[in-house]
Amino acid sequence: MDTVVDEHALSLATELIGLGEKWLQPFDVEDPFNGDLRLRGFLCQKPDHRYGALAITHVGDSQAPQLILATPKLHYPFGKDGSFHFPPIKTIHLYEKLDGTNVLAYRYRDGAGQWRLTYKLRLSPTLRNSRWGPFLDMWRELQRSHPTIAQLVDANGCHISFEMYGARNAHLVVYEKDLGVAVLFGVMSDASVMPLHKLNLLDVPGALLFGEIAAGEDTVAKYGAIRVQMEQRNKPTEDEKLTGIEGTVWYVEEPSGRVSLWKCKPESVEAIHWALGVNKKAVIATCWNLLETRDDLIYETLLPMLLEEYEPRDLEAFRPHIEECLRQVQHEFEFKEQVLEEYAKLGVSIRADKAVVMRALAQRFARSEMKKVYALIMASGPK
Repeated sequence: MDTVVDEHALSLATELIGLGEKWLQPFDVEDPFNGDLRLRGFLCQKPDHRYGALAITHVGDSQAPQLILATPKLHYPFGKDGSFHFPPIKTIHLYEKLDGTNVLAYRYRDGAGQWRLTYKLRLSPTLRNSRWGPFLDMWRELQRSHPTIAQLVDANGCHISFEMYGARNAHLVVYEKDLGVAVLFGVMSDASVMPLHKLNLLDVPGALLFGEIAAGEDTVAKYGAIRVQMEQRNKPTEDEKLTGIEGTVWYVEEPSGRVSLWKCKPESVEAIHWALGVNKKAVIATCWNLLETRDDLIYETLLPMLLEEYEPRDLEAFRPHIEECLRQVQHEFEFKEQVLEEYAKLGVSIRADKAVVMRALAQRFARSEMKKVYALIMASGPK
C-alpha cells in the first residue's frame, strides 16, 4: 500500500533536501534498532550526492525535521562520448568494489532531541527482512561478529557506509566467504566523503586497497590497464555469475582536499553500455538491488533505477530483454525457495550427512541441477 502524502511534511522535506516532489518517495516505517520507533519522511531518488538521503519529518509522534545524507550514487569518470573528466588530482586510492548490499549506519534525533543509531539500505530508510533476503537478520549476525560496528559513527563523527556481501547474499559475483562486512567510507554532514584510509575502523574489516595513483600519472591509461587487470581475474560460472572482482572505486583527492568517488568495472561485469546498448548483466544486477527494498519485481518498479543509467528510448527498445531478465531473476529466486523448502522437509543437516541429503534431493531435482542445489543449501547458512 502506498504511503499517504502529508502535504505539510512534503513541504518540510523539499526544504530540507532542496529538491522537488518528483525526486521524493514517502516512507512511514518502524526502526527495528530503536524499539520499533516510527520514522516518517521522504527518501531521495535523485542519482547524485543526495541519492538515498532521508528527509525525516517525524520521529514517533513528534515533528523532528532533519536531513540524513547517505551513500551517494557512483558514476563513471567519463561521459557517453567516452571522454574522461577526472577532477584535479593530488592522489587516488583504489579500493575493491564489493558486490553485495549497501548498508549505512546513521544517527538521527528523536522528538526529545536524543541521538538514535540505526541502519538503512540504499533505497530504504531502515533495514528489514523480506522474502528476497533476511537482510536484517544477516546484519544482526554481523554485528554479533563485529560488536564495534555500533561504535564507528561516534568514533569518526560521520555516517558510515558498509557493504554486506558473501555467498549468503549473492548478486553477480560469487564469493567463497559465507557472509562478510566491509567498511567503505564515511559520509559527512556536508555530503563530503571521508575515505577509508582516514577512518578509525575499530578492528572492523575494510574494503581491500587495490592500489594508489599519484599526481602526474596518466589516469586514463591507468584506468584502461586496471580494467584489463580485473578482467583477467574474472571467470564465468555455470549460472551466468562470475568469480573474481566486481570492480574498483577510485577515491580521487583533489589538491583542495575534496574527495570524489568514481567506479571502474571490468568488461565482464558491465559492458560499455553507452556504446553497446543496455547490458543484460547490468539489468540483472539492478534486479537484485531492487529486491533489497521492494517485494514487487516488475518492469514498472525496476524502471526508475534503470533510468539512472540509461536513456528512456534505449530502455523501451530493450524492454523485451529486460522482461526476460526479470523472469530469469524470478525463476532463480523461486528455484532457491524450492530447494530450501525440500531441504527443510528432510530434517537432516547437510553438514552432518551430506550423502543422505544429496541422495534424497536427487529424487526431486534433475541431475544437471544438483551442483546448484548443493551450492544454494551451503550458502543458506549453518544448518
